[in-house]
Amino acid sequence: MVTYKAFSIITGLLISLVLVLLIRKSRLQGVLFVWWFSIIVLMLIFAFFPTLVDLLGHYFGIAYPPIIISVVGLGLICIKVLSMDIYITKNEIRYKRLAQKMALLETLVKEEKKNNT
Repeated sequence: MVTYKAFSIITGLLISLVLVLLIRKSRLQGVLFVWWFSIIVLMLIFAFFPTLVDLLGHYFGIAYPPIIISVVGLGLICIKVLSMDIYITKNEIRYKRLAQKMALLETLVKEEKKNNT
């Protein structure tokens, strides 16, 4: 039976391998790599030093320390989703502006062709 410590270490190493492959294939930008790499480092730290969670729980006065990992994870997921929404919104605005510029240019080209004939 695999312990949670071994499972966390193996999962962190597998995810880091996948990230390296994604970056090499240019499927993931370097900026995003920093985000994911920091998550992997946190995961490995908690895997190698599980008593750290207990110490943090005691320091913050949390009765059930393992919930810290869940709460922090949920917070990181919320931050990631929010940053993705901001990125999508910026791109949608850019696409709309580009479409408007293209429509304007097409209209100008059509008018220019009419004037030349």
